[in-house]
Amino acid sequence: MSEQENTTTVSDNKTTDNPKDKTNGLANGGMPNLNMIKSGGRFLTTRVGENKIFCKELFSDDEKAIYELMSDFAENEILPVAHDKLEEKNEELVRGLLKKMGALGLLGVDVPEKYGGSAMSKTGMCILAEGIAKGGNSSFATVWSVQTSIGSLGIIWYGNDAQKEKWLPGICSGEKIAAFGLTEPEAGSDAVNSKTTGVLSDDGKHYIVNGQKIFISNGAWADVFTVALKIDGKFSSIVIERGTPGFDIGAEEKKMGMHGSSTVPLYFKDCKVPVENLLGNVGEGAGPAFCGLNIGRFKLGASAMGGQMLAIKEATKYAKERKAFGQSISNFGSIKEKLGDCVVRTYTLDSMCYDTIGQQQDAINDLDENDKEYYVKQGNTTERFIAENSMVKVYGSESTREVVDHCVQIFGGYGFIEEYPMARAYRDERINRIWEGTNEINRMLCGRDMITKTLTGELGFREYLNQIDEYSSNGVDSGYVGDYKPEAECIEASKAIYAIALNEALSKFGQDIGVEQMVMENLADMLIFSYVADGTMNRVLQNTELYKKRGDELPSLCLQAYVGEEGPRVMEHARRILNRIFEGNIPQDIQDKLEKLGKRLLLNTDTIEMKKIIGEKTVEALGYPIKNY
Repeated sequence: MSEQENTTTVSDNKTTDNPKDKTNGLANGGMPNLNMIKSGGRFLTTRVGENKIFCKELFSDDEKAIYELMSDFAENEILPVAHDKLEEKNEELVRGLLKKMGALGLLGVDVPEKYGGSAMSKTGMCILAEGIAKGGNSSFATVWSVQTSIGSLGIIWYGNDAQKEKWLPGICSGEKIAAFGLTEPEAGSDAVNSKTTGVLSDDGKHYIVNGQKIFISNGAWADVFTVALKIDGKFSSIVIERGTPGFDIGAEEKKMGMHGSSTVPLYFKDCKVPVENLLGNVGEGAGPAFCGLNIGRFKLGASAMGGQMLAIKEATKYAKERKAFGQSISNFGSIKEKLGDCVVRTYTLDSMCYDTIGQQQDAINDLDENDKEYYVKQGNTTERFIAENSMVKVYGSESTREVVDHCVQIFGGYGFIEEYPMARAYRDERINRIWEGTNEINRMLCGRDMITKTLTGELGFREYLNQIDEYSSNGVDSGYVGDYKPEAECIEASKAIYAIALNEALSKFGQDIGVEQMVMENLADMLIFSYVADGTMNRVLQNTELYKKRGDELPSLCLQAYVGEEGPRVMEHARRILNRIFEGNIPQDIQDKLEKLGKRLLLNTDTIEMKKIIGEKTVEALGYPIKNY
């Protein structure tokens, strides 16, 4: 079978040829790369080692500068007020911090320079989302995230010149705070069934808006709101300014966490909104509403990563100082294991995040910046990566759950005391699995996107299935040659098992598969493992020489520990799906394939020792021990 070349994002966000590495990749007779398009899902039908992914080690000098700028701002401006003043819902302080960020160009990340923005790449946005979380206050990180994504992206991508000139400069400077109104009492995850309506006035100058929105982040402070509604029964988006007649802002919600952020309902009663505030045309509300959410999902994952790094730092410092039984608790094996597990989850999430955003930036680079539809097409481009963005959101939020829980446990009783940072972190992280679409919804989105791509032939899925038949039935391996052979075979086996399960599910349920939510969730969990493991291994492979030069064994250990522990769980998900499909009587030929593939999921990996070593290095470094670049 012939070898093929691929393309990827590199540090300057240009597209370059990446011939197959001669050390790590396919041997003759292996499974080839079937998918060469710049769209999501290609990792499934592309072998490990075939793609050079974007990661921190490829940061350009400009990206390094942005990373340092945001990290310094978080440490020096946010962290000192994170535990007390920002938790008091201090609007004056929030506005002051936003204005400082605006002056540094940290608010207009997606905004063209002509409207006061800094026009950063999507990788720049990811860097900022990670960095702001290191300020130790999730509430303020949320304010920034809404300001730079769902609160403004609708205007950036779908607004006309007049709308952009009116609202974007103030948003970029921090003079105006932005918010987004989508969720309603009867339309949360099912947002397109909005009950908020707009009716054209008799004189044709206004839309008369009636309805309600709930759970609006930044709501009490915002000056500019992008609101989803129905006009003539068509899902649309409109911008409504504070002070518009008939627009009222409700009382603050009493939340379990995120005490420093504003969350309120919005009420519209015969609210008169100028027709020129409509984004795009009537019926074009999906773009402003959902493209913003799509971006918000990978930003949540990036923020989760930064928060995990800070939690590791705090827990390590405490473990080093805390004495028990005559010694520092950082010497105890269980503490080392917890710290090691935190680092594994953080490194894998890091790899996944930047891989995901690198793919999108690479696709965006193909667009013509002079095209009048450039920003609309940019939003459409991100839609090609729905599955990846949803997976980042799910894995990011769920890895943070585990990391924060470990860190609370390391703090012991003090982890339960509000004077210490972990209590707030524990409360605040819980919302991550709910907003930007619940994790259940995101698992469904992930599944639907992959199903669409398989049915349309975009992924070369049928060809891939034919190869899997030989791969699984005859006992041949994937054809991978190079370092981490057991891990590579485990990852390829997980992809093959996912493809078999998906094919059988589609054969059984057809278009009704969406009703089978637990089938879809188990499919998503299989896919998440494959995607995380694939990206992590590609990162380790392409940086092998750099890591050797540094004398850094931790990335390799993180890869091996993650695949060794999580790989076997793929079979659990597959059997749940197949037992549902075949009502507990899985055909013998499929069982035979599963048995042969399943053996490749079981690695002889001493994950206990690996996490111990990682934990020890974390204690030595007094925090996250892996260098960024």
